[in-house]
Amino acid sequence: MPADTTPDARRRPAPRLGFAARRVLTACHVLLSVFWLAYMAFVLVLCVWVAASSDPAAADAAWKVAGMFNGLGTGAVSFLVLGTGIALAATGPRGLARHWWVNAKLAATALVIAGGLLLLRPSLTALAGGAGTGGDHAALTAGTALGTAALLFAAVVSYARPWGRIGRAAAEKPVADGRFEVRVRRVVPVAAKVHAIELTGLKGKLLPPFEPGAHLEIELPSGLVRHYSLCSYAGDRLLYRIAVLREEAGRGGSREAHRLREGDLLRISPPRNRFPLFLHSGYLFIAGGIGITPIMPMILQVERARMPWRLVYTGRDRSTMAFADQLATTWPGNVVLYPTAKFGRPDFVSELAGLPATTGVYACGPVPLIDALADIVRRVAPQLELHTERFTSDAATPVPFELIAKRTGAAVNVGADRSALTALAEAGVEVRPGCEIGVCGSCRLRVVEGRPENPEQVPGGFAPDGSPLFYPCVGRSRGRLVVDA
Repeated sequence: MPADTTPDARRRPAPRLGFAARRVLTACHVLLSVFWLAYMAFVLVLCVWVAASSDPAAADAAWKVAGMFNGLGTGAVSFLVLGTGIALAATGPRGLARHWWVNAKLAATALVIAGGLLLLRPSLTALAGGAGTGGDHAALTAGTALGTAALLFAAVVSYARPWGRIGRAAAEKPVADGRFEVRVRRVVPVAAKVHAIELTGLKGKLLPPFEPGAHLEIELPSGLVRHYSLCSYAGDRLLYRIAVLREEAGRGGSREAHRLREGDLLRISPPRNRFPLFLHSGYLFIAGGIGITPIMPMILQVERARMPWRLVYTGRDRSTMAFADQLATTWPGNVVLYPTAKFGRPDFVSELAGLPATTGVYACGPVPLIDALADIVRRVAPQLELHTERFTSDAATPVPFELIAKRTGAAVNVGADRSALTALAEAGVEVRPGCEIGVCGSCRLRVVEGRPENPEQVPGGFAPDGSPLFYPCVGRSRGRLVVDA
């Protein structure tokens, strides 16, 4: 189940290339780089051969051959290599200046170009024209040797991708987030405005295990952090699958996720589970819309254990219901689909009434659906255990309050229609944004005075020294609140 909430308006995702365009650009970059490296190595071999040869005519012929290749536009090739490299970095998930290895590669390429313009080209032109000296020969030999080494360094760095991210990246991480990189294996439309995104470990590494109902914290290429439920089989450690509903009225997270392409790199957290599956004699699963995502691995595990189960799956119409065809085709006797535009709302009273007390009911969907189910269970089936996950967390009607940032001296009035995080940002107080649903802990602040009211899903309400913590993305207060910011 996705949580698409307000990102920092000042952070915009980088322009992205489609998979086909990126593949073409990558192929051009690689082919041009190979040609440039081969040319440098060829000139170096000629320099060594001329130095070892005692035949002046052979040396003149060698310089003319090298000059001929130089006149065919090798210099232009070097600029194309640099240009395509910059384009790939700027439009890719790693960014133009976010990783040391990218910068090192581009710097090596730029240095070779500068050396070629200032030293190698004049020396080779002089030698090919018959006016070269021993100094020109020595400069060309040393320059091509250093240039070949620099290009080999750039090639190795491109393959190995050593070192890490630069500077600010460390500040973008939530505290002790434990994130690691994965690669997008495939992106598949599974319903109207819903993409299933498959993630795999780098170099075939196994992914951390997870239990049905778990979710991932995903750092998108722009730095936004979003949470998505895993909808793949929990026993498969080679692949994670999430499904993302594109929300046009959202604040950008789902739209950016829909721009992901095969081969993109993402940083994700280990799976976390706030909607665990317990042992029961039987199961009734209820899903509303994209709420099917955490239910999928539950069904797969229960089916594998040969336990009785039933799914009631509701959505606006069938075209918007992710995995509906797969579910109905694979388990036609267990799955009931309710496209509300065609059949109206399900009769949950008849679904729940009469179920044995040992039946576990697991539901995920929008707040109205979960509230209705809770009311029905309370009235007609109090013997049942109802386990739920909502699209949004419960919250009382927000009231305005005064928020003071002690270190910066800013004082803001947080209205009922905006978050404290937004109010602080508008006042110029720098607070790291993250998931913006109170889970990752990026924005948490120590409370100096006052009593914060954080939703129950926040990971911790107190600092190690015992001071209360305030989560400005989701927290409120009933009175004046002073924070360390």
